[in-house]
Amino acid sequence: MLRILKKTIKTGIVTKRYPKEQDIAPVGFRGKPEIDSGRCTFCGDCVAACPTGVVHLTTEDENREKILTLDYCGCIFCGRCEEVCTHDAIKLTQEYELASKIKEDLITKFRRRT
Repeated sequence: MLRILKKTIKTGIVTKRYPKEQDIAPVGFRGKPEIDSGRCTFCGDCVAACPTGVVHLTTEDENREKILTLDYCGCIFCGRCEEVCTHDAIKLTQEYELASKIKEDLITKFRRRT
């Protein structure tokens, strides 16, 4: 046991001091998907491709608006939405910190009048 203690003291601290020192995600990391509302045509390809069904496209008849909703709560960051988007409106970022105290903070909505 003394031998293990000596080795531990000699090695020192090897972990990051998170959150003061944030780790940078490696190249190719699939983080939080972000939608560019200016490029999005609300075609629904991302809705059909999402394996977990966290991307929704709805229409409000009274305002004649299409609403694209992305719910990060069930997102598995597979990147299918980015792959099928022909308008390059969805990009996976390097962001991985998505903790929140309330679920509504993890839901993003975009509206477009038709």
